Amino acid sequence: MGALSGLKVLDCTHVIAGAYCSLVLADLGADVIKIEPPTGESTRGLRGGGFRAYDFVNRNKRAIALDLSTERGAEVVRKLAETTDVFVENYRPGSLDRMGLGYAQLAKINPRLVYCSVSGFGLDGPYRERGGFDLIAQAMSGMMSFVGEKGSAEPCSTAVPISDLNAGLYGAIGILAALQSRQATGKGQHVESSLLESAMAYTIWETGMFLTTGDLPVRSGTRHRLAAPYEALKTADGHMVVGVNSQRLWKRFCEALDEPGLVDEEGFNSTAGRMQNRDALQARLEAILVRDTLANWVKKLETVGVPAGPLNNLAQAWDDPQIKARGLLAEVGGRRFVRTPIKLHDTPVALTRGPAEVGEHTREVLAEAGFASDDIEALIAEGAAATERKEASA
Repeated sequence: MGALSGLKVLDCTHVIAGAYCSLVLADLGADVIKIEPPTGESTRGLRGGGFRAYDFVNRNKRAIALDLSTERGAEVVRKLAETTDVFVENYRPGSLDRMGLGYAQLAKINPRLVYCSVSGFGLDGPYRERGGFDLIAQAMSGMMSFVGEKGSAEPCSTAVPISDLNAGLYGAIGILAALQSRQATGKGQHVESSLLESAMAYTIWETGMFLTTGDLPVRSGTRHRLAAPYEALKTADGHMVVGVNSQRLWKRFCEALDEPGLVDEEGFNSTAGRMQNRDALQARLEAILVRDTLANWVKKLETVGVPAGPLNNLAQAWDDPQIKARGLLAEVGGRRFVRTPIKLHDTPVALTRGPAEVGEHTREVLAEAGFASDDIEALIAEGAAATERKEASA
């Protein structure tokens, strides 16, 4: 039994942010019912080489297909909402209100409903009507102005859709907080998260420094803004990252390099000096590090207690013994997925089902909600609902 077993969630989302929000709840044990149009959610079409983007943010869910543009399809959602704990959506603000599926409308049906809206820019403000994408949020948040190599004038994103994923996580946290509040008040509430605000929230140190000093952060590659050496450095056969953020660790670092004189060398004997002379420091350290292999240096630094690690590609990361020991990679239905990295020792995160096909559970879910068999077949016949549609392989 998962921590959220017994919790029923309607997932009326598409693409990443909203789907990731409900995925976290599903991994924690909630019964998440994915609502998508009879033609399928858009990320089902993002595929290649056997990979389908939809699958990796929609496993662990049941799937039903409804045409919400029809009144009968919307009626089905309102019926399902009567006994639902959580409703997650990421339509443009106002879209579901026009279908009679907005927060105010569903809260009248079920006052205990926790309704989460994940959007690009939030439900108010001058940009509320705009569609949002991760790359746009990264750019508008200022994040892309300081991500990238030192001295580069070219924009650079974080590569992973950090705004999308964080908006999903913040949505899930908000939902859990609202459920806790419901315990005391008996009432649900409207929860929000947005891509732009989630990106802004992750500039917490850079924004703090700007608000304190007035200085804008600049691109610095892997370098830390307040410590050195705290970056990626070349060894004989690959890059190693090190985290030296104190004089104590600097002394241990020099010990591991077998360069005790470096500790008190002019320009490198203080944090301020090392920060001021970072280019010279990097050149000096790499001239030493190229004398030995990455694995040997990591072992030497580990021995003296200096944080360090290899710069892995994904294949190397998933082959790492620590990642393997922690069980982050889970298998269900003969396929492997990244498990939500929350460790609950008594009610662990579990993968119980793979990604469903379009409408795979339509009949099952509607029957559970009290629809008679004849009503279900009528909904399907008139196109308000649909059942499983096998997709052509990529």
